[in-house]
Amino acid sequence: MKNPTPPLLIFFRYAFMLFTITIFFSFQQNSKWEHLYSVKTTCDFFTTDYLGNLYTVKRDEIIKYNSTGEKIKMYSNKKLGKIFSVDASNPLRILVYYKDFSVVVLLDSQLSSNGDEIHLEEMNLEQTDLVCTSFNNGIWVFNRQNMELIRLNESLEKIVLTGNLNRILNLDLHPDFLIEYNGNVYLHDPAEGILVFDIFGTYSKTIPLFAIREFQLRDQVIQYFSPRKISKYHLRELWTKELELAPEVNAARMEKDKLFLAYPDSVSVYHLQ
Repeated sequence: MKNPTPPLLIFFRYAFMLFTITIFFSFQQNSKWEHLYSVKTTCDFFTTDYLGNLYTVKRDEIIKYNSTGEKIKMYSNKKLGKIFSVDASNPLRILVYYKDFSVVVLLDSQLSSNGDEIHLEEMNLEQTDLVCTSFNNGIWVFNRQNMELIRLNESLEKIVLTGNLNRILNLDLHPDFLIEYNGNVYLHDPAEGILVFDIFGTYSKTIPLFAIREFQLRDQVIQYFSPRKISKYHLRELWTKELELAPEVNAARMEKDKLFLAYPDSVSVYHLQ
């Protein structure tokens, strides 16, 4: 049975709904967006990096396009099966996770393998649901068996273990996204929101954004996609800006002045003039 939500978290949820200022504007009606290029693809998902590079993922294959839309590199490892996630937060050390085999592969900027495959099962981490890159060439994993966040250093030593988060926080977590940014670790659970930890694994707070898809962090802003819109939520000023999108858009990301939109048969990139 799911543990009851703490009263304080319920308060913050309602406070968030009451006091957040939402600003709507339409992408279709905003003439400042200039189309740069489109990539024909039926990819499973895509990601980007802060340099404006685009990475499309189709089963076991990653294709990298530069900031002008030119296809420059491709990576595939068929023996590991389908790619589960790609973290390009550091474009010089791209983390690729194969969940079915509990294997992490690190790639350089040319999508060449950067070191040996990391087999999490050999580290008793076979039930790892989520993986992301960390500072100083580290790696964060969320292990479902122990319900804890674990940080591995460059030598793959376990140097941070949070302990069982369900017991510590009195929650029933089913997280679906993990990312580190600017000294904090963000773990998203569709029912609980975004749980924030410091780099030592100490719980800090919960951001009341629920059932959102993969998100990005830039300065004090969280960017996230939900059906028919991409939103920006300011962590301090508590405003939300929402960019309305066409119904056929199934994913979106932003990097500085560029907007990346995924359609069923392509990814289109726009520039804010």
